[in-house]
Amino acid sequence: MNFKTRFLRNIFVLSLLFILNFAFFYKSLDVFFTQDDFILINEFSSENLINDLKNTIDPSKATHWRPLHNLYFLISGNLFGRFYPGYHAFTLMIHIASAFMVFKVLKLLTKNVNVSLLGAIVYVVHPSHFVSIFWISGSATAIGFLFLISSFYLYLKNQKSLALVLFGLSFLASEAMVVGAAIFTSYEFLVKRKKMERLFLLKVISISLGFLLVRFLFLTSGTTFKTYPIEISQGAIAAFFYYFIRTLGFAETSRDTFTSIILIFWLATIAFTTLKIFRSDYQKLTLFFIISILIGLFPFVLIPSHLSPHYMNISIWAFASVISLSFTLQKPTLRLIFILVFVLVSVANIHLTYQNNWVIKRSNIAKQYIKKIEAENPPSGTLLIFTNSVISISSEAYFALGTGKAIDFWFTGKNYKTCFGAFENCQVKN
Repeated sequence: MNFKTRFLRNIFVLSLLFILNFAFFYKSLDVFFTQDDFILINEFSSENLINDLKNTIDPSKATHWRPLHNLYFLISGNLFGRFYPGYHAFTLMIHIASAFMVFKVLKLLTKNVNVSLLGAIVYVVHPSHFVSIFWISGSATAIGFLFLISSFYLYLKNQKSLALVLFGLSFLASEAMVVGAAIFTSYEFLVKRKKMERLFLLKVISISLGFLLVRFLFLTSGTTFKTYPIEISQGAIAAFFYYFIRTLGFAETSRDTFTSIILIFWLATIAFTTLKIFRSDYQKLTLFFIISILIGLFPFVLIPSHLSPHYMNISIWAFASVISLSFTLQKPTLRLIFILVFVLVSVANIHLTYQNNWVIKRSNIAKQYIKKIEAENPPSGTLLIFTNSVISISSEAYFALGTGKAIDFWFTGKNYKTCFGAFENCQVKN
């Protein structure tokens, strides 16, 4: 295939993924800032460029040391300021890029353009991406996954040195990407076997262990360990179930029985087809992706006190890849029917999630408080007291407004002070 044909095909795939992405998640463009958004924008895009760059690598400047995620806020904060649709559009472009790399990886592994595209479609419309797209601060794992999937692609292309660089960079967006070491290892053992590259694996494992040691010994505060406690308990089993069904495409807040029943039958049919794959040339590859689904659940299943489906990028990729492999045994017409069913179920689940998700609720709370303060326009230096009100209870206001950082961000120069009745004594002395 010549360069022009490959180029046009890539443009077509990118365009289709772009259209689907915006068609499914366009409502994210109208979702206001909430929670950590205010904190991170303040921290990494409120000073001059030199200081902002220094802040992105300063471990004392944020709860989590994620320089590339911090850089996202430096860039988007300076480009968009208070224009929140710009931040969401940036995230959507990152999501499209990841889906395109899913296509490229699957094409290398299956040599089948059509099923690779369908796998990328499953990835791009998957409802469990909701939080990472609708919550600006939820983009850490999306950015990290883009580097990880790009690293895996280069690894498959035998560009090992650059693959290692991108692998290391993925940690700087989200420390969760360190499980990529297990993905590379399982691919070497399950798929390559006799052609295993032990030196490459040694480098991957060394980079991962080195990062973990530095990250958790020197760059993680005691507060973070207390906030995100690792548990091997019954709660971890419940967390495993939670993340596993999110990976299968069930919406977090869906109460629609009809949609769930359709998805159950769809999955059962796919599972039956997948069993047939174990008697085909894709046996090892299918097992690799099934194991990768489980790998992607860690370490989140061990932190049951903080459940959120936006951590599931790796598992969703592996799930989409299993679906793609199952399509290799189906006729084109049947593939089309299956992908349309999943697309329609995803539309329904994204809609249901939008109606019930905490991101939407808290962003609306933040927006209402900001509008209220703008309308009242208190004098500079005023103490703004947040007690239970028609907008929200005080504790919800505290979280939605990023512990009060929203006021500093939105009303720069006003020097407003904040007090939240749920946590402080807000009596004003005469």
